[in-house]
Amino acid sequence: MILTKLTLLMKRLLRVACAAFFLADLGAAFGQTHAYIWDATNGPRDIGTLGTESYAYAINDSGTVVGIWIPPGHYQHGFIWSEATGMVDLGIPGGGDSPTANCQPTAINAAGHVVGSGRQVNGQQVAFYWTPEDGFTVISEFSSNSDNGNTAYAINDLDQVTGNFLIKRGALRYHAYLWVPGLPRPRDLGVIDGQDFSLGNGINNLGMMVGGSFSNPDALWRPIIWAKGSGMRFLGEVDGSLFAWGTAINDAGQIIGLDQTGTADLAFYTDRTTSLRFLKGLGGNTTYALGINQQGVIVGFCRDTADDQHAVMWLTPSSTPTVLPLSAARGINNLGQVAGEAAAATSP
Repeated sequence: MILTKLTLLMKRLLRVACAAFFLADLGAAFGQTHAYIWDATNGPRDIGTLGTESYAYAINDSGTVVGIWIPPGHYQHGFIWSEATGMVDLGIPGGGDSPTANCQPTAINAAGHVVGSGRQVNGQQVAFYWTPEDGFTVISEFSSNSDNGNTAYAINDLDQVTGNFLIKRGALRYHAYLWVPGLPRPRDLGVIDGQDFSLGNGINNLGMMVGGSFSNPDALWRPIIWAKGSGMRFLGEVDGSLFAWGTAINDAGQIIGLDQTGTADLAFYTDRTTSLRFLKGLGGNTTYALGINQQGVIVGFCRDTADDQHAVMWLTPSSTPTVLPLSAARGINNLGQVAGEAAAATSP
């Protein structure tokens, strides 16, 4: 009975966490939401959809975007978009398609290599690595029927990938990992002593990973960092926090993350030499930081005092957020181009 309760709790927390991280605002522009790119020179640009809606998650310095689109009667499919090709369907890991199969890319590196997770036609969830030349590579030898059992959340320019994966077939144990093409199985990064689960959300070009750690006894997620040589450690803790993890890290070691208290969703920042500090919001109880570039510019979204949602940009960790003409911003490249979404009906 105890194991069953813990299993259900873990699945629920992972679903809630990942929904918050990637799809927290699906209803913000309900009906006709499209993927957008934005920059200060050209403003917002609707990059379209292959189905009913689309959402952009990441953008590299070539301006190539990855995200999801929603086919009628199906779960989400992944796309890759560039000026040369427009929006192209990535397909389903393992091939084929079905109403319950899906593909959710989450990150893209400078070479245009993409990572994410997908549910195959056979119902198995897999973490994947995708290249234009070779298509899908399944990262772990194990696959899972559990939501968020195997995922890839981030990739750096050295093709190092992190996420979380099932460490033993049939067991509800997920660990953060480090993987590069050619490895038959991810390197298990383990857990901090006394913790039960870990996952990696972001990785920089120095191989430093940030993410979260979960403990069964107190049912709390805490933010973590892992680096070669020093291993895994906590980033810090905020009184009253129920759920917190790091979402991204740049090469300067600047880290952003998410902190949920049960009454508010907050965004935090640290440079590893200072304690966690919260980013300024727009007066509402929701502030998300989802992307940071090498210059330290941060993007995400906030709700204002009227509970309306807006994409925002923080030029510095202490600045008041600048409102962008999108409903959410999820990624930013080093040229200042932002990937996110907005209501297509209100496109300029």
